[in-house]
Amino acid sequence: MIIHSKLKPEQVRLERLLRLIAALINAPRFLSIEELQTKVGLAKGQGEAGYPSDLTAARRAFHRDMNELTALGVPVIRGRAKVSEKDTWGYRIRKQDYSLPEMDIASDELAALHRATTAVRFHGISGAEALWKLGGQVGEGTDTELAAVPMYPCLADLFRAITEQRTVSFDYSGQPRSVEPWTLAFDQGHWYLMGFDHTRQDKRTFRVDRMVGQVELGRPNGFKQPADAPRWVSIQPWRLGNQPEITAQLWVDAEQVSLASRRLGQEPEIIKDDGSAVFTVQVNNVNAFRSVVLEFLEQAEILKPLKLRTDFVRWLEKINK
Repeated sequence: MIIHSKLKPEQVRLERLLRLIAALINAPRFLSIEELQTKVGLAKGQGEAGYPSDLTAARRAFHRDMNELTALGVPVIRGRAKVSEKDTWGYRIRKQDYSLPEMDIASDELAALHRATTAVRFHGISGAEALWKLGGQVGEGTDTELAAVPMYPCLADLFRAITEQRTVSFDYSGQPRSVEPWTLAFDQGHWYLMGFDHTRQDKRTFRVDRMVGQVELGRPNGFKQPADAPRWVSIQPWRLGNQPEITAQLWVDAEQVSLASRRLGQEPEIIKDDGSAVFTVQVNNVNAFRSVVLEFLEQAEILKPLKLRTDFVRWLEKINK
């Protein structure tokens, strides 16, 4: 584990919790608080992860951590531990309680996963590492990258703020903003945050990569998310472009019509006898529209214009070679 200096308080707590879980899950027997204090390490100053050198303060911090692990559903068990010939309470996590069951993945399924991990790249995250844990690297990948998902340091804070209903403060377009975060979503290469902006006294959507500086978190349960808060940021990236506008017709299978209506933000123009539908979509960004069509896989098809359909088919054939 790499220790970073000048961590924020919530980062210090997370670092310490991760070390504590690692110590507990690797323990062959129940470990006392003193033993866990040694394994997790001592905090040598403010902004560094670890337990205080004072045992009383370390016990208080340890029990706070245990309460948080319990709230998160981490299966810590308690039993007798011997320290200096004295019986005391000890703690551990059994690996079988905190690991996924063995996954029986066929070779063709594993090959498909490998192709997926090479087609979608998360900056700073290796998909191959996860694949190896599932049974090894099988089959050929693809040289064509379908998507690159950027990861920003503030994303963890934003996810936490939504989960714990904390307000967030940040600079955006040169102005300070205070926002009740409702939804965090990824669309067409960008992360978006939607929530109630106290500065504007209205709902607003923010691009995460345009947030400047650190994101500051408010207290837990600092607001109550409204029941009708959207669970998805309604972005129409196919309209956000400088290309000449194209009127496209998109056929969608009956099972996907409801989802397509929400995704496209409109009702279909034609409903067929089998329940499938045709949407008429105004497109100013062909690449973005192509990505939307891919979301429906084989259950969607571009009908018109012919050039748009032909270019899409050629692109699919190229990446599948």
